[in-house]
Amino acid sequence: MPIIRIGRTHNHVGMRLWEIIGRLKNFGIGRMVVRSAFERYPEPTYYRILSARPLMDRGQPFKDEDNMKGHVLVERVFRGVNMGVVDLSRTAFKMDYKLVPKHEEYKYIQAAEESCPPEVKILPETMEMPPLLKILAERENHEYKRLKVSVKKTGTYRIAKEGETPTVELSLGLGTPASLQLYEGVLENK
Repeated sequence: MPIIRIGRTHNHVGMRLWEIIGRLKNFGIGRMVVRSAFERYPEPTYYRILSARPLMDRGQPFKDEDNMKGHVLVERVFRGVNMGVVDLSRTAFKMDYKLVPKHEEYKYIQAAEESCPPEVKILPETMEMPPLLKILAERENHEYKRLKVSVKKTGTYRIAKEGETPTVELSLGLGTPASLQLYEGVLENK
């Protein structure tokens, strides 16, 4: 008889963070954990536990639940770059964490020191409006024809400062498609 799996699949491999922390002395302060989701990057990504405060006694309605909630402060190193102290309370429930043995922690630290930070791409301050938005702006007689660019501060992109030339040019369009046959009659002949 074949085995039939029902339900959604996921990519998480490991244990919940609180399952790991609950088994360690002093709730694992000073120990290193990794997420299997970040093993796809060549640069090392790890978390060093700084403090852990589990919510152990939450009252009568929760007495049958496991102690899987609380606050965990960690030092986060993402792709070899130290991101500072972060709270992992929102992602601690994912079954994606692995404890790094003490004799292997130096490998992660050494790899993080040797890895070079990714190249920062400089974006222009504004970009042209999408065609439909441009038509609506002209219809309503708006004077702005360009949009301001918004970028996450933790990423490898930043907006060009005054007098600085951008390294990446933002433009609208399809670019060059991999298969031109799919776009016959849609693309204009250039």
